[in-house]
Parts: sequence; C-alpha cells; structure tokens
Amino acid sequence: MSSGPEAGAGGWCVEIFLAGLDDDGALAVFEAALEDPAGASAVSRLRDGTAGGWTLRAVSGARPDEDALGIRLAVAAAAAGREAPPVSIAPLPATDWVAEVQRDTKPIRAGRFFVRGTHVTRRPPRRTVEIVLDAGRAFGTGSHESTRGCLLALDRGRAPAAGAILDLGTGSGILAIAAAKLWHRPVLAADIDPVSVATARENAALNGVSGLIETRRSRGFSNPRLRGRAPFGLILANILAEPLIRLAPGIARNLHDDGRAILSGLLDEQEAAVAGGYEALGLAVRGRHRIDGWTTLVVGPG
Repeated sequence: MSSGPEAGAGGWCVEIFLAGLDDDGALAVFEAALEDPAGASAVSRLRDGTAGGWTLRAVSGARPDEDALGIRLAVAAAAAGREAPPVSIAPLPATDWVAEVQRDTKPIRAGRFFVRGTHVTRRPPRRTVEIVLDAGRAFGTGSHESTRGCLLALDRGRAPAAGAILDLGTGSGILAIAAAKLWHRPVLAADIDPVSVATARENAALNGVSGLIETRRSRGFSNPRLRGRAPFGLILANILAEPLIRLAPGIARNLHDDGRAILSGLLDEQEAAVAGGYEALGLAVRGRHRIDGWTTLVVGPG
C-alpha cells in the first residue's frame, strides 16, 4: 500500500482502481469495504472510460488503519472473485470534506425509522423513530442497502421475549440505537475498531439512549462482557458474508433458544452460503429483505 506524508490537516483520501469491473453488486462490496476501516463519511465512484474501470474514492477525517483496510479489501476481492486492488492513501488539504459530503447526504426512511445526519434540521415525519447520526469515522449512516435491510427487519420484527440485545460490529451504533429507541431495551454494542466504539458511544448520547447502550471493544465474542450477557434474545450483525459464516458458531452458541439473529452485508448470490452455514448449526431462515442486490437474513432456532 502506498501512502502520503503523515500530515493530513484536511483529512485523508483513500483510492482504489478496479479495472474491467462493471458488476454493480461487486462495486458495492468494495464500497462497503472502504467505508468501514477507512472510516469514510462517503465513498464516490468515478468512471474511467479510458482505462476501462472504476475508481472508488473514500474521504475520512483520520488516517485509516492500513492493516484493517487491507483485510477488508481482501475479503471484498474474494467475494468478487478477483485480486485485491492496490490502495493509495494520501493527505488532503485543509478543507471541510465532511461538510462537503454532508451537503449531498439526505435523510433515510426505512419503515418507522427516520435517519438523518446532524447537519439536517428537517423535522421527522409523524409516528417515526428518529435517529440522528454523526457517523464521523465509523461505518453506518443508514444509506447503505445492508443497513436499511437491518432497519426494516427491526421495524417488522418483535422485541425479544428473553435475553439481551447485541449489536455485533456496531460501527456508528445505528442499529443499537434503533433497537434501544424502538423497544426501550438495553443493548450491548461491540466492535473490533476502537474508533467505532467511541463513535457509537457518542451517537448513543446524541440520541438520548446512553443509559440503554453499553459499548465494548471485542473481536467476535472474545470480550468476557459479551459472554457474560449471553444468551442474547437478538443479535444484530451487519458485516460481510465471510465474517458472518466465520462467526456462525459463536452466534448460534450465544443465541437464546427463542432468539433471532439479523444478518446483513451479503449480496443476493451469497445468501445460500450464509444461510447454509447457519442452517448447519440448527438455525433456520425466518425472514429476508432484499434491496438492490443486497440481502438481510433473519435466522432463529428451528
């Protein structure tokens, strides 16, 4: 990976070039990969007609974790059936890039949920659950199809009859906040990335649910606090197909007998592989939401 000088007063720009790739779903996988470890406020697509491909560009306030970014891109590349692309990381001039992006970021409606950034002053529609986000350096603005699929699954689901709620890979904390505000129940929000943990904590305070959301840093279920709160009545996991399959034994083991898990971050064509991994552990598909090539699954004990 290449990088610019350490100084990045105006933030950082991460770019990858995908030659000969015209599949929208595969492009979206790489966009999601850039959003998370790069801490991007947004990812833009730039068509390069001369070179025959796409440049994906992400802007973030802090320098990305190159190791985490490399792993995420490797997973995306494997899902797309191609080699991981080279990455360029360079500092930006002192411009408020977040504000530039925010001007073009509109509120999102998903079922009863109305998600807006802190820069949007529009009043929420009546009978909606408002979520206000300052995504900052963490994934989860509500605009991605996988996040909207999870919000729809929450909107159409039921509160867990027993057990706590876990948001695994919380990112900005959007799903933890949605569950807390919808059902007024405690939620444990965990992420491997300390920036995401801090951002989720800040967004919980912004939405007035700090008393309901507990944040923890954890790789999967490694944090003792997660194991101590198990079994969970609801587990939210909006990540990618490969990590979902890898985490299947842990999710199945820590799910309440009457619980549900909402799984997202997978393309439609990856549904069978993910569902199969959970079905092998005794969890059946109870529902699904498909949005523009992305699938969200609801699974629970058979």
